[in-house]
Amino acid sequence: MDGSNKARKSTYDFVRETGRDRYFEARDREIAMLADPSGGIRAEFAEPVTACPVCGNTQFNFWFEKQNFKIMTCADEEHCSHIFADPQINEDALMEFYRGEGDTGDAEQPTANDLWVEVLLSSANARYDQIKYKKGLEAIEEAMAAEKAGKRRVLDIGCSIGHFLAVARDADWDTIGLELSTKAVVHARDVLGLDVRPKLLHEADFDPESFDAVTLWGVIEHLKRPVEVLEQIKNVLKPGGVLLTFCPNGASLVCRILREKAATFDGRNHPSYFTPKSLRFVMKLTGLENLSVFSYQPDLDAVINYIEGRDPYIKKLDMHSPLHEFFSGLMRENAEKFILENGLGYKIMSVNRKSL
Repeated sequence: MDGSNKARKSTYDFVRETGRDRYFEARDREIAMLADPSGGIRAEFAEPVTACPVCGNTQFNFWFEKQNFKIMTCADEEHCSHIFADPQINEDALMEFYRGEGDTGDAEQPTANDLWVEVLLSSANARYDQIKYKKGLEAIEEAMAAEKAGKRRVLDIGCSIGHFLAVARDADWDTIGLELSTKAVVHARDVLGLDVRPKLLHEADFDPESFDAVTLWGVIEHLKRPVEVLEQIKNVLKPGGVLLTFCPNGASLVCRILREKAATFDGRNHPSYFTPKSLRFVMKLTGLENLSVFSYQPDLDAVINYIEGRDPYIKKLDMHSPLHEFFSGLMRENAEKFILENGLGYKIMSVNRKSL
């Protein structure tokens, strides 16, 4: 969501209208079940981190702790500075979470993963995603290294309910999606008529150099071994093919100020928190050329609320505070422009290309 849209739609209104409040409540309830009595993560779920997931550096710094996960930063500040959770959750527990229960679960207490599907299906989120997906597709097409006759082919990894694939199909792309959530796959297949497969990339057995583009919409932050997965993506991309990522920005203004209060910090779901620097660096390590990193969502209201002692994401009846009054009109426009132009937005989109 760009600066002008966020000025019209505040963070707290968006959270409520999309059902993110219900999702966050379920997510926090499930994460609490991972805790052991000593204040850590139960041994059967925890995998301690011994090296930076991006560069492999064994030296890192403690930033803060949230829900028994330590949020760490890579000590290689010159090249990497990647942010990650320690410990991380083992693969079996993660796969169970991502698949969810679909229509077989307890309707009175649905899983966070199934509630996230409801968030994506909400009309408010769909409007937001349509804007985001169309901009992303335009960025991919602009980055393609050469003109190509006929349809191009795109793979969306972690495609969820398939809204990006539907946008790409309408733009005359051939589309394939990978998704683990049972509920999301049912919607993508049965409602939208998309080719979506409940597999991980290494299980899908795609031919090398078989896609013109690959997309990771809100996925790269879920990867425990991002370099490994990016190398798999590079293998299925054609020469000159494009990889697009969209993810939370660990170096955003709202994350720097709110820290453990920022909604994105979640050691179970998000083992990695990429920044513009670590995104560029991981692409370099993988042999992909980073063409651009765009910053989105200033989230100025959340910052102001936090500074004033409010819940960052909850609207109060009286919003005519001194800081809200100060950051209004042209001042707000300039502040949001500064945040986005300096890579401090809450979300970042990267466009990357495989060499010819």
